[in-house]
Amino acid sequence: MPTNETSIVRKIKTAMHSMRARLTLWYTGILALVLIAFASATYIYFVRASAQKTDDALMDSSDLVVASLKSELSEGKERGAQTVREVVNDFRFRDREVVVFDENHQVVASSEPRDQERSPRNWPAPEAFANIPGLTSNPGRACSTLPIGHGIRFCGVALQSTSGNFLIVTAKSLFEEKETLEQVQTAFGIAIPIALVLASLGGFLMAKRSLAPVAEMGNRAARISANNLHERLPVKSEQDEVGRLAIIINDLLSRLDLSFEQQRRFMADASHELRTPLSSVLGEAEVALSRPHRNEEEYRQCLNAVYNEGTRMSRIVADLLSLARADSGQYPIKQADCSLGPLIEECVRALKHLAEKRGVALSFTPPATELTVKGDPELLRRLFMNLLDNAIKYTSSGGTVGADLSQDQSECIFTISDTGRGIAAEAQPHIFERFFREDKVRQRSTDSDGSGAGLGLSISQWIANMHGGRVTLEESSEKGSTFSVRLPISHPV
Repeated sequence: MPTNETSIVRKIKTAMHSMRARLTLWYTGILALVLIAFASATYIYFVRASAQKTDDALMDSSDLVVASLKSELSEGKERGAQTVREVVNDFRFRDREVVVFDENHQVVASSEPRDQERSPRNWPAPEAFANIPGLTSNPGRACSTLPIGHGIRFCGVALQSTSGNFLIVTAKSLFEEKETLEQVQTAFGIAIPIALVLASLGGFLMAKRSLAPVAEMGNRAARISANNLHERLPVKSEQDEVGRLAIIINDLLSRLDLSFEQQRRFMADASHELRTPLSSVLGEAEVALSRPHRNEEEYRQCLNAVYNEGTRMSRIVADLLSLARADSGQYPIKQADCSLGPLIEECVRALKHLAEKRGVALSFTPPATELTVKGDPELLRRLFMNLLDNAIKYTSSGGTVGADLSQDQSECIFTISDTGRGIAAEAQPHIFERFFREDKVRQRSTDSDGSGAGLGLSISQWIANMHGGRVTLEESSEKGSTFSVRLPISHPV
């Protein structure tokens, strides 16, 4: 039982922290503020309108009495007080009282409301209306309120006549006005909570419906793993935010799929490349151990084969380590001003023996002026060695390999051409991929510094990119191939 309660509490907490709940709370909170502000403004308007309406009604009643008194008193009658009482008795209103005071603030006449139910039980004596702030016996108008019961509003008008000066006061209970305002308060007190409840339910349902595609995307994305990266999220509309989010996630999945595919292919190719020399080493060792007695020459041949294959494996591992460090961005780059002419001449001298051994003529045309780039001399040396080594390896005996260094505005261009059999057209877009070899056309050899694993051009392209340049296959045919390396000059001339 406690476990079930804990699970329920956990679900409630999760629901309260969901985006649907937060959106609903924000929506309901803002709506509550708007409704409260609207109700407050409306109530204040009703209060002021009701007060103004009451004052206008009282003033109108006082004006009627004043007009009648003026008419009666202007006829020259001597009985002024009696005339006032007669006039006031004629003006008996349903819900208000008329009181007339003389200039000594003595009650001359008064009339109580006809509808006593609409008047407070403790209706004050007429003398209570004698003093109105701001009103004297001179002609004027003013209103005030007595805090009795629901309140009594009274307005007075001063009257001057030949029979004397009088103050006509009309009073009315605010019972009806207070009752109306209380009804308005009750209506708002009931309507606002109901509106907020309905709005919160509607907002929750709208938020749930709006976020349903996001929840579906989350469920679909949760089912995608390394084994099914080819799956994609559905895109119902490319115009809304959810559709654009799905497109972005699908692009991310495509890049992950490509990365995983490259990783799998990389591991498979690396395993294949390492398995061949390893098998050779094991085979040579097995041959050496198959007979108990061998002469020195036979052991030397076996050890030489083991050494060559071990060297090749070491170069493959070194190349793999370089690419792995390059992919992680952890390869240390030592920036320095590097003169390319002497560096390339050094590479040509280092490979001269290999070229002569294969019967290939190797030449280099230095630039007319010194060309300097900002970069790592060791990496640049490896770049040029890889390209020169490839050109020599894939050129038949009697062929030529020519290198040239020139300047094109703010770039230096290293061009290397060979007279090999070229690269097939369908293979050209893939030559910079890792472990790619077009062995059927360009036979592999491991006589030089390369690993022979199809990593040379990939590493060369990476080195060029690290220095802000690029390696390009300019042309390739049955007569040979031409590669170029473009690097930015550090001090353009």
